[in-house]
Amino acid sequence: MSTEILEVEGVQVRFGGIVALDGVSFTMPEGKIVGLIGPNGAGKTTLFNCLSRLYVPNEGDIRFKGKTILQSPPHHIAQIGIGRTFQNLALFSTMSVLENVMVGAHSASSSDFMSNALRLPWRGREERKLRESSAELIDYLGLGDVAHTVVGGLPFGTQKRVELARALASEPELLLMDEPAGGLNHDELEELGSVIQQIRDERGMTVLLVEHHMGLVMSISDKVVAIDFGKKISEGTPEEVQNDPEVIRAYLGTGH
Repeated sequence: MSTEILEVEGVQVRFGGIVALDGVSFTMPEGKIVGLIGPNGAGKTTLFNCLSRLYVPNEGDIRFKGKTILQSPPHHIAQIGIGRTFQNLALFSTMSVLENVMVGAHSASSSDFMSNALRLPWRGREERKLRESSAELIDYLGLGDVAHTVVGGLPFGTQKRVELARALASEPELLLMDEPAGGLNHDELEELGSVIQQIRDERGMTVLLVEHHMGLVMSISDKVVAIDFGKKISEGTPEEVQNDPEVIRAYLGTGH
């Protein structure tokens, strides 16, 4: 029986008079892929930003491994074991693939400004270790041939993979993926699905997938949560959610 790594409880977010999330609750089992779906404007991105601490809920709680994350500042999220990718690529376009991935590794390291400035011996050892682990991740994701290539000149699908490598470099236990299929062609989409499942199976990672591409979500998710107008309308296996009348209504309208 799996334990719950993430618990979202009664989360409400208001922007002025607009209720973006209205008492959303769900759990994520450890080592599983959970898909978060909903029509445009449903509140998916708002919830995602609460999980990565960019937004603060007006009500409710979010617990990671049994402890609330609402007191953790956004820059500590990587240190407690939560990583994320972005809908719009947030890579350093003039840096190489390796350098970009090492930025992700640094977010979970113990270095600080003074240690770097003084070039303390332990700092050099840690830097070598980060470089080695970053290179291993690059190979793991099939990026070895472009490790020293400047990211800005790479195809979009490859850049998406670089961003995934950077997110994995902080060694998260929970990976938040924001619209990873956006802009990918059919072959890249199939490859992405396989990679996400591989990360779950081989690295024991829990993945929350916020995605419009229903085919991808339903084919790789262990569990799906659907929201509409800021409220959770369904939660269950992909098959259960696909056949839920509330989900059908949300996507297709009344009468279908």
